[in-house]
Amino acid sequence: MRRRLPLLLLSLLLVLAACGGEASQDPPAAASQSAASQSASSQSAPSQSGPLPGKVRDVGPTPVPDLTLTTLDGASIDLQAQEGRLLLVNFWATWCAPCREEIPDLKALHADLHEEGLRVIGIALDREGREVVAPFVDKLDIPYPIVIDSDGAAESAFGPLPGLPTTLLVTPDGQVTKRVLGIFPAEEMRSTLEQMLNSDGASSGTT
Repeated sequence: MRRRLPLLLLSLLLVLAACGGEASQDPPAAASQSAASQSASSQSAPSQSGPLPGKVRDVGPTPVPDLTLTTLDGASIDLQAQEGRLLLVNFWATWCAPCREEIPDLKALHADLHEEGLRVIGIALDREGREVVAPFVDKLDIPYPIVIDSDGAAESAFGPLPGLPTTLLVTPDGQVTKRVLGIFPAEEMRSTLEQMLNSDGASSGTT
């Protein structure tokens, strides 16, 4: 009996050690699965909700830069000669997903308020230039003027941009007063734009 007791104790210790080893392996595996699930959820969440509208921030007022832009069609736009028009100067790029998402809203604003004096100007920052931008503009049938800023001159004139898209609002008297980083909140800003067009007496025009 005395000889069997040590053997029984040894067997019991071996069993306890084996259960402890299995138990110690389970939590890391569960934690790994949980982390993977959280990671998958966090990655899928943005695609489900979509990009959020940008925030409107008051800036300036500062005079619009002394800059003449050349559009894809070869027309010239002197920014300081746009008095009487309310400008939305939209910096974007073809490779920028939020930029592509906001284009239909900018097209709608152009269609609805262009005759009232609103002028949307898109400034593309694609370094590849016309070869990339022109087909993109044709495909999306963008009606407002598009400028290619492949050398960064327009970007420098407006100061460093916090990101893309960035849209600057220029009042009819030529002052930069608001900046939006991210998708332009067209519906949120529509009434504000309409009020500015009416109160400031912005001139109508088709160019």
